[in-house]
Formats: sequence, structure tokens, C-alpha cells
Amino acid sequence: MSIIKAFLYTILVFAFWTIIQLAILLPIKYFIGEPDGFTHVFGITKIVSIFGAFLLIYLFFWKPNFDLKKAFKIQNYNPRIYLYLPLIGIGLLLINKPFWDFTTILKYYQGISANNNPVTSNNNIALIYNVISTLLVAPIIEELFYRKFLLGKLSKNNKPIIAIVVSSICFSIMHIETPNNLIPTFISGIILGIIYLKTKKIGYCIMLHFIVNLIIITTNNIGISYHNWLIGYNFNLFYWLLFGIGIAITFIGMKKIATVNKHV
Repeated sequence: MSIIKAFLYTILVFAFWTIIQLAILLPIKYFIGEPDGFTHVFGITKIVSIFGAFLLIYLFFWKPNFDLKKAFKIQNYNPRIYLYLPLIGIGLLLINKPFWDFTTILKYYQGISANNNPVTSNNNIALIYNVISTLLVAPIIEELFYRKFLLGKLSKNNKPIIAIVVSSICFSIMHIETPNNLIPTFISGIILGIIYLKTKKIGYCIMLHFIVNLIIITTNNIGISYHNWLIGYNFNLFYWLLFGIGIAITFIGMKKIATVNKHV
């Protein structure tokens, strides 16, 4: 696969995702307005649009013929590698936090006070749909597309580093609706890409993606005490020390996986 084609597929997925959402939500809002159960409508639409967008790509452009049962068979995976995935997940949280806080950091160093309260949702129904979308749908659907499909195809015609960078950029583009998440998703994409090319097992990537998303959801809903301890708005030496620790433990986790994989 060429680099241009990889970007075109990504744009196409984004277009499908947008069109499906609009096709469902616009008629409802036009003919019905905003019904009492609109949270359900929006939550279901979000899940359906993700499924639909990637499914269209799979059916018309990828047409995968790999054995899904074999791909997800537990016996084909090394349990020792799974032990290091949570370590990498925590490392990515610490690495990505300054990028999520980028706007707030700029204000902080300009002397503008920041809001010390975390942004959480009191809507339990919306949270349930978000959990389903983030923890169950996204790790499987996105890893199959960005790692199994895009990275797998790109690595056949390009150097591994180029294939990883391009697939990670494409992965980041799909998160453009949250600008502060563009660099974190790119960094996560790099790590996921390296793991996939090293192991050739998509299950590891799906599990790491799940762990990263689980940590994000948990820290966003855990409350103010945890927020002030780790992800508060005091950008002091401790904050940046945690960033450095994140780099270190991610590196250690990746080295351990590479070592274990050599002995498989």
C-alpha cells in the first residue's frame, strides 16, 4: 500500500463515520426534535457509526480473509507479554498527560489560573455508552484497521519506521475532534505499531488499546483527590518527573516484550 492510499482510506473512514451520524441524527432532530431519550439515540448512533464506517472499508477495500478465530486464540499468545502491557499503559498515561494539558499549561505559565476541578459527566447513561464505545468497540475495530490493515499493508512497500509513522498519523487524524488528543494518539500509535510489527499478533495491540482507554476513563471519573495528586494543575517538578517516569517504564515494557518475543 502507498502512503497516499493510506491517507485516502483514513479520510474515507472519517467521511463514512460523519455521513452515518448525520444520516441518523439529522432526520430525528428535524422530524422529532430532541426526544427525552436523546442520550440513548446519540450513544447508539456513535456506536453504529463507528461499526458502519470501518465495516464499509473492510467490505469494499480490505476484504480480509484471515482467520479471526486463530487471530484471537489464546494459545497463540504469550501470557508473559500480557504482563507488560499494563506497565506500558501506565507509561503512556504519564507521557501523554502534558499533551492533554497543553492549553492549560500555556495558561499556567502565563499566570492565568486554571480550573482545579476535573471534567466529569454526571450522566450515567452517557457514561455507559462511552464505556461500550471506548472499551469494547474502539480497541477491536481500530486495531484491526490501523494496525492489521494499514500498518500491515504499508510495511510491505515501505520501511518499518515509515509504515509505523504513517499509520500512527492516520490513527491520530481520526481523533481530530479532540485536538489535544492528536499527539497522544500519535504516540500511542507508534507504540502499538512497534508491538504489532515485532509480534505480528493483533491481540496484544487490542489488549493494550483497551488498557489505555480503561485508564483514561477511570482517571476521568475517579474524583478530585486522584485528580489533584497526579493530573492536577500544579505543573511543578513532580509533574514533569512523572512524565520522565512514563518514558522510562514505557521503554522498559517495550524492551521486555521484545526480549520475551525473541524466545517465542
